Amino acid sequence: MRHRVDHRKLGRTAAHRKAMLCNMVTSLFASERITTTDAKAKEARRLAERLITRAKKGYSATQAGDGAAALAHWRQAARYVRNTAVLRKLFDKIAPHFEERPGGYTRIVRMQHRLGDNAQLVMLELVDTDVTLRPKMSREEAEEAKGKDKGKDKDKATKAKAKAKPKTKAKTKTKSEGKAKVKAKTKGKGKSKAKAKPAAK
Repeated sequence: MRHRVDHRKLGRTAAHRKAMLCNMVTSLFASERITTTDAKAKEARRLAERLITRAKKGYSATQAGDGAAALAHWRQAARYVRNTAVLRKLFDKIAPHFEERPGGYTRIVRMQHRLGDNAQLVMLELVDTDVTLRPKMSREEAEEAKGKDKGKDKDKATKAKAKAKPKTKAKTKTKSEGKAKVKAKTKGKGKSKAKAKPAAK
């Protein structure tokens, strides 16, 4: 039985555990999907759900015009989410997205076991957002997608350069013709001088 057992200690001191969970929750709100171990994900989910509920209250207070209550919720959430940009995203984007949802803002999806210590890896993600509606790509698929994007960019750049540069084939022909004419003139001058000398004698 779990009487008087509130949370998992995760083999860390209280300060270390709090800092780790704050970083995990901040990363979750920033990228909307993180990969971690099962025990850490279950602890981070508790904190993330509470912060989203607080952000929803702050958002509704802002909509009602109660600036003092909105500021109080902002400051309480800022104790855990120390990145201002992520905190603004939590209140301005994530909270309105879950405004009509009574709870269950996150999900845990089991993945493979980690090589080395055989720990159960899971994916902790927000529910029904633009990022999490798309399937998670593996590293190889992500690299292939990046390679395709780079190839497209290079093709566009080469096409733009080809359009910008005028055709120079006609100019090269005229230069070669001009060189041939100059050579013919010099040859003709040398012959005429050689013929003119014996005539003068």
